[in-house]
Amino acid sequence: MFKSWKFWLGLTLLLALVWLVERSYGWSAVLQSWQSIEPQQVAIALLLMLLSYLLRALRFYDFFWQQCRGQFIRLTRITVLHNFFNNMLPMRSGETAFPLLMKQHFDVPYRHSGPALLWLRLLDLYALLVLAALSLHQLLEAGNSIKLLLAIALFAAPLLVLPLQNALNRFLLNHPSTLAQRGAELMHALPKSSWSFVRALFWTLINWALKLAVYAWLLEQFLGLPYSQSWMGATTGELSSVLPIHGVAGAGTYEAGVLAGLLPWGVDHAEALAAAVNLHLFVLGSTLLLTALITLLTQGLKTPATPPGNG
Repeated sequence: MFKSWKFWLGLTLLLALVWLVERSYGWSAVLQSWQSIEPQQVAIALLLMLLSYLLRALRFYDFFWQQCRGQFIRLTRITVLHNFFNNMLPMRSGETAFPLLMKQHFDVPYRHSGPALLWLRLLDLYALLVLAALSLHQLLEAGNSIKLLLAIALFAAPLLVLPLQNALNRFLLNHPSTLAQRGAELMHALPKSSWSFVRALFWTLINWALKLAVYAWLLEQFLGLPYSQSWMGATTGELSSVLPIHGVAGAGTYEAGVLAGLLPWGVDHAEALAAAVNLHLFVLGSTLLLTALITLLTQGLKTPATPPGNG
């Protein structure tokens, strides 16, 4: 690990963030901002984050139903551990935990779980863009007709994905070359029916909407902004966690993402940075707490299950 450039780049971002926060605002002042939030409110936010974890596990459970049916609790454990490693390790290296755990517990081949995870990540990106559009339109100076066209293009995009995906799959299956067959095998786990595609999109949108609602509320408490502006900061912060560039525990990159959504509204730089740091502390704190809680409750499920079938 210590020989990896990803580790050292992530560590550099973390140290730079610590120095920048102390220089521009002061860590003591940053942490004092939590005094304005009641403990009961933090508890409710944590419960909503727990619900978000369960929704995320439900999306995987629906997606890998044939391999995981009857094993929702085990899959929830896998989902939580995957999220933990993904949040803590730099440059998306934590993503590898999901294919490894699915292979260990359900004997799902890497050639199926890997492309499926990438497909779901693209769905995450799409959901965040849709949810960002709810407040982004206020910043656009374009006319209403242009905004309407952009909205139609954004919401119509999923209608094109499944037909194109299925057409590509048929093309690969109809060509006997080894390369084409390997490509078709990589697409094996992707949704092929409209109903399965819609369900995956639904779980993705509802999960991200819940998470962003909590994060936007926290930014609203820290900065006193209108909710739509806080929503934009929360969305761009989460966009940084979906994209390939990602520091150790998201340090630096997550704050930069939040600032990208807050600064166009004229928010003071130092105050925006302090709020972004506090939001990130909540994200990491809830990740650690809920991961510890769920892994403790499911510790009897360490032995891999006998897969119910890979049909």
